[in-house]
Parts: sequence; C-alpha cells; structure tokens
Amino acid sequence: MPAHARPGGAPPAEAEAADGVLSGVLGWLDAHLEWFAPHRWEEYLPRRPFRAGPLLELLGLVRLLDRSGRLPKDAPFPSRALDLAERAAAAPDFTIGLRRADELFPYHLNLIALLELLGRPQPALRALGEGLLAAGAGGHARPHKPPLGRIELRYFLDRGGFPAPAPLPDIATLYRECLPALRPDVLHLTESETYALTHALFYATDFGARPLTTGPGEPDHLLETVRVLLAVHLSRGSLDLTAELLLCATALGVTADPLVRQGWAALARARRPDGAVPSPVHRPDVLAGLTGDKAAAYLFGSCYHTTLAAGLAAAVRAERGPGAGAAPGPQLPCAAAEEIRHWAAQATTAPDGAYVPHLAPLLVLCVQARDVPVLTEVLRAAEALGRGNDPVVCAAAAYACAQTP
Repeated sequence: MPAHARPGGAPPAEAEAADGVLSGVLGWLDAHLEWFAPHRWEEYLPRRPFRAGPLLELLGLVRLLDRSGRLPKDAPFPSRALDLAERAAAAPDFTIGLRRADELFPYHLNLIALLELLGRPQPALRALGEGLLAAGAGGHARPHKPPLGRIELRYFLDRGGFPAPAPLPDIATLYRECLPALRPDVLHLTESETYALTHALFYATDFGARPLTTGPGEPDHLLETVRVLLAVHLSRGSLDLTAELLLCATALGVTADPLVRQGWAALARARRPDGAVPSPVHRPDVLAGLTGDKAAAYLFGSCYHTTLAAGLAAAVRAERGPGAGAAPGPQLPCAAAEEIRHWAAQATTAPDGAYVPHLAPLLVLCVQARDVPVLTEVLRAAEALGRGNDPVVCAAAAYACAQTP
C-alpha cells in the first residue's frame, strides 16, 4: 500500500473530509489547468489514444459543479476549461478522428455534447456526428457490442440531446445487461470489472441525479456489493476506485456507514498540501528527483485522474446533501497478511458486531490473494461472529475446501 494511502489517527467527520477534498481538488485543477491541453500533455507525457480524454473528464466535473450550483459554468475556472476544450475540438485531428468513427467515436460525440451542454455549441461538428451516427458508422449501437460500451454511448447521446439510433435501447434496458444488475460475485471481481460496475452505475443514475430502476431484491444486494468493494479497495490503498465507489455509494443512498466515513478519511488524508490526490502509480521518490516542467508533468500525469475522481465523488455528495454521518468504527485492516491475521485473532477471541462489516471484504482479499491459511483464520472469525451461514462466507469456505487436499 502506498504510504499516502495508509490509515492513521481518528478519521475526521465525513462532511469535513469531503468538503476539504472538494476544495483542494478545485484549487489544484485551477492551478494546473494548462496540462489538460493535449499539446501541453504531449510535451512530456505519452500521447493518449483520444487526445482530449483528460478534458472530457474535466468537463464532466464542470457539469456537475454547474448542475449543483457549486460553481457556475461561466465562472473563471470553468470558462478556462471550456476554452481549452473548444480549442481541442477545433483542431484538425479532432474532425479526422470523428470521421473515422472507430472505437473512439463515442468520446468525440461526448466532447461535442458537453461543450454544447455547457454553453459552447459546435454546430458543424454536431451535424457531422449526427450524420455518422444515423448512418450506423462503426456499428456502435448494434446489439453485438459490449453492454458497457452501449450504455456509455446511450448516456452520452441522451445527455447531449443526440437522436439515438433505433438499435440502441434506453438506459434502463441497457443497465439490465450490465455488470451491477447481474448480481456479481464479489469474491472474484477483477479490478477492471469493478471499474465496469462503477461506470455502469454512473450512467444509469446520471451521477446520482436519478434513481436506479432495479428488480426485486436487487437494491440490497447491490448496496452490499458496493460497500464490500469499497472496503476491498480502501484496504488496498487504491484511491481511484475508492473515490469511484464512494460516488456510487452516494448515488445509491448509502448513509451513516463507517466504511464510507473511512473512505472519505482516506481521500482527505492522502491529499497533498496542494490539493492533489495521488493515484496508485504516484511515487513521491520519483517526483523528488525531477525539477521544472518534468516535475510538473509527472505530478499531473500521476495525480490528475484520482484527483478528478475524488472531485466528482465530493461534488455528487455535496449535491445530494450531507446526510447522516457515521460514528467511527474499528479501523479496516490493510490488505497485508499480518494485519488480516491480527484482525482475525481479535474477532475470534473477543467477538464484536463492529467487526462484521469487515468480514466480507477480508474474505475477498484472501481469496483474491489465494492465501488459504489466512483465509482459514478469517473463516474461523466468521464462525465466532455468528456469520458462518452468510453467502459470501459459504462461498469462501467452499473455495478454501477446494484448495485444500
């Protein structure tokens, strides 16, 4: 686990942590805005497949800030961000990429849509995009395409007011095909699958602005899945996914939860003095060996995405209202064998209901680490806590038995 993501001290109140994260994020983005320009990024960092990708993420935050009233789109910082995005859309390579209608076609449409939504319409580009879309260029709306790509495209089209092609169902129908609606098994979800889950929830709820349409019994299972995954990635120090899962928790109405409070505390604690939230690949020792623009480029490249994810989560939380804060609970162990063993020993010798929220996440960590000895100790703790018949416990026990001669 990166040092900046390790727990320490009593967690601050949830509202205090989230507000501090959002203020820091906005200050850092304002100070480092030039690096979102594709040409500036490419002076020191590898060229992105979709050159305006970081700008797309930034405009998504600008939209949420404007929607909530926190920061209007015509304020100085959003206006400067929109200026950069307009210049990126005006570059010749943008139109060439749009005409190609390849796997990046939805992102070209999304940039056009966000610019119009935020008061900077691009009529010529919009007409070109609509024509290609109506002609079925790239086949992006066809049923054989992956569900996540189709719900992403439909979300971009609906948000931007593009007419959707006939083969593309509505958001609610597409959501039923996506990972979070399929009752995923948390014991075996990969990191990429977890990203797929969070993004499907972003699109299905419009980042917390609309309720999710679910089937019988699904809400409880989905809430528990999000809580368990939040704890898993919090234990690993993966602040990207911690931020995305906090956003999902807010969008789904999770309140007064100690794990959510610890998630916000982790983002607040990891935040650098300048407001940036480091990504899992950020290394302070590497940054310390750089100077000038090389240092600035490394800092931006290794922080911008997690910083934006934290800002999105905090903006959605602020828009939905603070809700009831949770009291501090026992500290979730880090994803290290010795720490999990210590937790299991405590939970076994002095069972306490406060340990129960950690049980499923620790089972996930043990199964995914293929660490059967530590898994066995956590299973003993589950019995001591009276949770031996919980579905995740039973599945983990079956896995342990299959691994043991």
